Amino acid sequence: MAFTEAEEAKLRTIIGAFDGGQQVDDLPLATDEVQDKKIEVFDDKTGASGKMDLRQAVRLSNAPSCGRYWNMDNSTPKAAGWFGSLEMLRDLQDVLVLGGYLVKNDHSRRKLDPTNHYRFANGEVAKLDGSMGHYQWGWGKQFYLAFYTIGRLFYEEISLSPIPGQYNYVIPVGSMSAHGHACLDRTTDTLVSYVNEDVNYRGGDNNATYDGTYRTMIGRAATNKTTEYFRAAARKNGSGWLCGTMRHFTVVKVLFEIIFGTRDMQAAFNATRDADGLRQGGLGAGVTNAGAWWGTDFGYRPILPTSVGIELGDECGVSTYNVLKEDGSTYYAAPVPVFFGLKNPFGHLWRQMDDEFVRCNADTSTTHLVAPSIYGTWTIGNEAGMVAYSTSPVKGESYIKQVSYDNLENFPTVTGASSSTYHCDYFWNTSGGTSGFRLCLRGCYAYSGVPSGSAALLVSNAVSSANVDWGSPLCEAEEEWSIVPTYAPAS
Repeated sequence: MAFTEAEEAKLRTIIGAFDGGQQVDDLPLATDEVQDKKIEVFDDKTGASGKMDLRQAVRLSNAPSCGRYWNMDNSTPKAAGWFGSLEMLRDLQDVLVLGGYLVKNDHSRRKLDPTNHYRFANGEVAKLDGSMGHYQWGWGKQFYLAFYTIGRLFYEEISLSPIPGQYNYVIPVGSMSAHGHACLDRTTDTLVSYVNEDVNYRGGDNNATYDGTYRTMIGRAATNKTTEYFRAAARKNGSGWLCGTMRHFTVVKVLFEIIFGTRDMQAAFNATRDADGLRQGGLGAGVTNAGAWWGTDFGYRPILPTSVGIELGDECGVSTYNVLKEDGSTYYAAPVPVFFGLKNPFGHLWRQMDDEFVRCNADTSTTHLVAPSIYGTWTIGNEAGMVAYSTSPVKGESYIKQVSYDNLENFPTVTGASSSTYHCDYFWNTSGGTSGFRLCLRGCYAYSGVPSGSAALLVSNAVSSANVDWGSPLCEAEEEWSIVPTYAPAS
């Protein structure tokens, strides 16, 4: 078959390129400077070739990082893309050792089997009843977070090493109640993370008249205590133990955003990975759509046992728990969201916060007050010992358009979004207070519906308030957890 003139020209070009080819040893020596140099890289999983800056390749091989970025001019909650080590991003849960743990009061911890939380990773039986420690969810390695803007792109980056050229937040090894909320030892008034059906750990408001009925509080999370009570109860476990914290809640939000590539935690769960092998979708609606029966029949008390969702181990997904009526039929097939073993990262019960509250300002806005140290001394409702950071919009309620990630705040600064744009979660500042202080309540409860999520925040209640639909997780970190970032010089 004869070649066309165009094909002959192409063949001559190919032959010329072949004849002019050089072996590596024939190439001239490069300078010692690595900037402006690129190398070819090959992805074993996808088979795709690409180019990378040599400096970036060296850094990623020695201290890999990864993350997501969002276009600030777009309202979609979905990330505009990913960057850094794709391999690390695909396997970030393993890199950080996310999942279930048994943690003792001295902060020593043992990893639970990722497929079965009733045993340890080595196969030994693990008891979640408190006899072997608190049943917690957390991360087994210290890591670093950086938030920064380039042009109109907002970046969230994570690494096991300081990220060069950025201000880094050091996240120490830590954990929180695997159920999403904690229980109370009614004898010692200690906040605990146990799966235990002894009456000593009766949940809710300790209503014993419900024992043995479909409304039992046995094996449920504790509620109806003031935030100061929960704080004191957490500290009975020792130094470094707190009730719910802004720090832990922000880490969950950011890890979800980086791993799933969206800020909409209530997006439908999707077990299928995208074309890059990355997770997508969300964790579903969560336990946020209970009907009027929750108030009339349960008095807004907890409806989930602390054993719910354990069967998923360290997986992500939805565990269905049927809330029953007195006749045994189903009131509500509660879809419990599970994030690598953390049950209920939002919904079911409001979360009372240990390390934050707000000050009401003359214009009805609120200023975020945060404890600078987990070992410090402070009182909810007293500004002494707290640091003032961001300020919220004035009195009103709306979906959140922008939060401050500075100082790990996760605090709304701009509203006016919707349930499907930006952060997809709601902010309530409805007290109209012009002085005094208010609680920070996070995550929403079983009657909140679509406004729920990891950014949802209510700042309208007095600091002395308590309620049967409010609870708190037990949180800990094995060392100090600063919320002031440290700059890591560029290499």
